[in-house]
Amino acid sequence: MPTFITNKQGIIDFYDAFSRSDFDTIAEMLHPDCQFEFPGTYHPNVVRGKSAILALLAAMQANLNGSLRFHTKWAMFDGDMVAAHWYTTATTQHGGAYMNRGVAWFKLKDGLVHQFLDFLDTEIINAFWPQGQDATHFAEANRLVEVLRSYAPAAVNQYWLEQRQ
Repeated sequence: MPTFITNKQGIIDFYDAFSRSDFDTIAEMLHPDCQFEFPGTYHPNVVRGKSAILALLAAMQANLNGSLRFHTKWAMFDGDMVAAHWYTTATTQHGGAYMNRGVAWFKLKDGLVHQFLDFLDTEIINAFWPQGQDATHFAEANRLVEVLRSYAPAAVNQYWLEQRQ
């Protein structure tokens, strides 16, 4: 049964489901012919179809040992469009303390995510996964995370620090 997005809380619920690796809930929020678009070349630029998008999201979560958490700073809802500014925290396969931020734009169709454009800090992605491989040395990644932490909301920093203990 579809889970319709009718307000900004709907997109926050989408990110909360992603944080829990609840891909069944995410599937209920995606339109059958949805597409997901990333800038840059680290990820495929465009992923089409519900099953391909779910596979990508599951792979992202698996690559971070299920530790990827989204922290929504703000979300806006206007008719069939939603925007959200988020931060993520996680731990990489080799123990790096990951953090990123981004802005996503969603276009809804019939109350479900039809188009999803995600703009994130690709410099951080490249530091943690140089040439698409897991980093084993984190000096540059740690430097970038520390810069990002200076912008992150207090709640994100608190969560990040708790996960490091």
